[in-house]
Amino acid sequence: MTDDDNTASKNYNKRIAEELAELDDPVVKAQLQLDRWWQAQRDFEEEFDDLYECGGYLERWSQTPSYTKSKRDRDWRIR
Repeated sequence: MTDDDNTASKNYNKRIAEELAELDDPVVKAQLQLDRWWQAQRDFEEEFDDLYECGGYLERWSQTPSYTKSKRDRDWRIR
């Protein structure tokens, strides 16, 4: 049983070392930076997508209590 644990530990450490070595690649660093920027843009757009107008006021979908609809309903967030 200890031989299997030792083999698993070696494989795990080998995989971690491979992934850490991959981070030194400039292409990977550029892709990570691009991914962070893209996610920031998506989060920014999602913030505006959460707003809707009701009676002249801007309301947030995420803060509106709903007693009849849930996120599992087909017509959730239909405007």
